[in-house]
Amino acid sequence: MSLPIAGVDVPSTPGKIKNGVVIYTGSDGKGVVTNFGGMDNAFPAVNGSKNPTFSSTTTKDPGGTGQFAGDVQSWDSTLQAFVFDFLQGSSPIFFFNQNDTNATQEPTCPAAKTQQDVCVYGLLTLVDLDNPLNNRTFELEGPTTLFSNGPQPTDGIPNLPSEFVLAKGDVCLDGVGNQINCDGSQGPVIVGPINHNLGADHAAYAGFSDVLNALLATCGAEGVNTANCPWDSISIRFDLSDINNGFEQLFILTTQQLALIPVPGTLILLGAGLVGLGASTWRRRQRG
Repeated sequence: MSLPIAGVDVPSTPGKIKNGVVIYTGSDGKGVVTNFGGMDNAFPAVNGSKNPTFSSTTTKDPGGTGQFAGDVQSWDSTLQAFVFDFLQGSSPIFFFNQNDTNATQEPTCPAAKTQQDVCVYGLLTLVDLDNPLNNRTFELEGPTTLFSNGPQPTDGIPNLPSEFVLAKGDVCLDGVGNQINCDGSQGPVIVGPINHNLGADHAAYAGFSDVLNALLATCGAEGVNTANCPWDSISIRFDLSDINNGFEQLFILTTQQLALIPVPGTLILLGAGLVGLGASTWRRRQRG
């Protein structure tokens, strides 16, 4: 969901998100966030002027791998810590900060038009350490769709760069809400340009999955390693391309925490399936 298009401001200074879970933050290779016990700390953001890409599959795992069962080369948490220490009966909403500069380097991610455009990919897995056939996988991948289209089929396998989601610095819409080029080459611009390159203190995008939230709610009600919640850990892969600064950020807040910030009540309804313009969503892997 585009927060600027929805007219929603989610502040993301350290003080505002201190009770959340931060997956990626900081700059110049310095990590600044300690999360709950039983989960990885935040990945330190790369210096985009030196390295325009980031992947949790190749960047040193915060604290190293093997800190707890299920801690592998990605951002990981025991499901016990994520559900009971963090969520505490609420649902998670994922937020992304965009903070590029007008550097002279050429954009490299698919369909990027300006130096402020960034490409993002995400893969979230509920992991059953005893039986991988029970794993449930969710992807944030391109091409994007509106929330109203519901979960889309996906194979749960990264195919980069073609599956990158384009996060534009300036977003423009036509008369029916479709994202178009801001230069008018695809038709009249009715809405925009709307700035999404909001920096480190304000989130630009939000994402959630009704299916994931329902599964996590079941785990909260019945406990982990149970018949309807067989998973042990949650693993998140996160990739960025075409960054040139170093202050992008990925973090998670619960619906209850959002109610305390405060932000407009419409955002808190995201977990109930609120439709957002220009939106992309975590999509459920189709199982045969």
